[in-house]
Amino acid sequence: MVKDENGFELVDFDHATGRSVWAYYDGSKTVYRTDYPLDHAIKENTEFRNSASSGWAGDYHRIASIPQNILWDSGMVEAMSQQDNAFMKRWLNDGSNAAWRTKDGTV
Repeated sequence: MVKDENGFELVDFDHATGRSVWAYYDGSKTVYRTDYPLDHAIKENTEFRNSASSGWAGDYHRIASIPQNILWDSGMVEAMSQQDNAFMKRWLNDGSNAAWRTKDGTV
């Protein structure tokens, strides 16, 4: 049994993605936590952004690569389903989300 410094016990580990699921029983309920490694995704996005052509001419531009857990937690999935372009633009242009951008500029 593997436990972390907070007493969470490792329940599942996916070697392909690095995702780990942890559980902690507090005496009345079990709390689960899922950890996702992000370093590889951030590095890949940075490399893609640095090699992307400048300018916006053409029909297609890959502007971001966002892990699913962040898409859901950020509200982006809801915004996409409601076609809330203003929210998506705001989120993508926010500097605190720059790690997920694969192209410089403003959306």
